[in-house]
Amino acid sequence: MTELGIEKAAKGGFLRETGRNTPKKDAAFRNILENSMGANRSDKVPYGYLAKDGVINYNGVTFVCDDKKNAICLGDMSNPKEVITVPLSGGGSLMVNRNSIHGLSKAISMFSPEDINRILRAIAQDTKCQQELKKIDDIEGNPDNYAPEDGN
Repeated sequence: MTELGIEKAAKGGFLRETGRNTPKKDAAFRNILENSMGANRSDKVPYGYLAKDGVINYNGVTFVCDDKKNAICLGDMSNPKEVITVPLSGGGSLMVNRNSIHGLSKAISMFSPEDINRILRAIAQDTKCQQELKKIDDIEGNPDNYAPEDGN
């Protein structure tokens, strides 16, 4: 007699369609679950389970893991004013140089739906802030654009 999927799951078995999952995918999935439950503390950065020697390569995009900041970094981090920091849902953060956002678009599928939402909101907010700063710089840099509020 064959077991129904629910009965097999109740006994601790995995639900699996024949030929759909490989042992490698099962191990990766188990690692993801352990990370989300806090059982696997070997990964000190978000999405660290994807890292090999402190580097995550995903769809041709390279993220560097920073254990001290509990972050994964994309692009040049030498100028903090050019870096967008996005807090991620599972803890830690994503740090992206504004000049590397195009690379992030190639690797966006690496992130959970909640983190994708956070990333997109952060980029939109940063873009709006940068536009406002540019307007202020344009006004302050060009005296012809300045109109004093009082007539003195």
